[in-house]
Amino acid sequence: MTCILCCYISTASIMKSSMIPLQSAFIPVFSPLQSLTSAVKTSSPSTHSSFLSNTSRKSTLFCKSTLSNKHSITCAVLLDDEDEYQTRNRVVNVLGNDIIYDHFPARPDIPAVVYLPGFFYARSKTAKINALQMQCRRKNQTFLVADYSGTGRSKGDFAEGTVSRWLSEIEAVLDEVLDRSRNKVVLVGSGIGGWIMVHLAMRRPDQVVGLVGLSADPDFTEELLLPALTDEQRQTLEKDGMIDLTWGYRNYPIHKALIEDGKKMVVLNGGSNSIAVKCPVRLIQGMADEEIPTRFAFDLVDKLQSKDVNVTFVKNGDHALELDDDFARMWYAVCDVSDRYFEFDLGSPASG
Repeated sequence: MTCILCCYISTASIMKSSMIPLQSAFIPVFSPLQSLTSAVKTSSPSTHSSFLSNTSRKSTLFCKSTLSNKHSITCAVLLDDEDEYQTRNRVVNVLGNDIIYDHFPARPDIPAVVYLPGFFYARSKTAKINALQMQCRRKNQTFLVADYSGTGRSKGDFAEGTVSRWLSEIEAVLDEVLDRSRNKVVLVGSGIGGWIMVHLAMRRPDQVVGLVGLSADPDFTEELLLPALTDEQRQTLEKDGMIDLTWGYRNYPIHKALIEDGKKMVVLNGGSNSIAVKCPVRLIQGMADEEIPTRFAFDLVDKLQSKDVNVTFVKNGDHALELDDDFARMWYAVCDVSDRYFEFDLGSPASG
């Protein structure tokens, strides 16, 4: 069976049903919007599909336009069965649960990119993950992403999910597929993944060489969630151990275990330079984020010890940050921190 890796690109352009070169088809994924509009022609609002025949044995790319409120173009890479078997839905058991992950190995001499999903998000449901995965494969850069226990294909009860548990699971996946002493990593954390990435960077300063936070929300259970609960919601949480909470545009299942664990995992409660993270950090924050205020980015910058921290504010950006320009910002940040890592190898014969 053939596997499809999709990248969603929001645009006002609709692709005309015609053959386009493979190189041009990649432009929307890796270049700004103007490159996209120059690569395809517009047509009347309808649905078209284009399949590219000039491809290699291992991958095929197609673009399909669909009519929606924003109009969209989906670009996908089709992998053959061998690639599917070797890279996707691999398993490692952590604390009694099978954790499912995707690992696309590539050059060992540049940092691997490890994506940490947001709260209650499966790895296959997020356009950012698919876009980042294709970009890493194009650059021949290792990519790794896992479903937390209780989400996606990973086993376990989401009610038992906590920041510390998910942190342990990601560490186990890293140890399963990467050599800690040799393989450096850049962490890309979205939402609660941004909280987890800070802890990973503190626990593995020898391995983590860069952070990219996308709407990162460390300490959100203490700083935002608990203060927002009504007395009735607090009583229900205490009695039943769980509440359904409307937050932003979505409903989330909030469990008592997450709240209690969050008290132990806070990172923003210290003074300036209190977070022992010294690697380069790039934060991307939407100013129209419906779930977390922009002050979280300022607080995190103040607490980090790193002297190389940049923040990008997106004026109309929401919490998801899944528009085409957001993908470009994410990839630029990943390349930026990746390229800042360089290590002299004095042990090899070629080093002189």
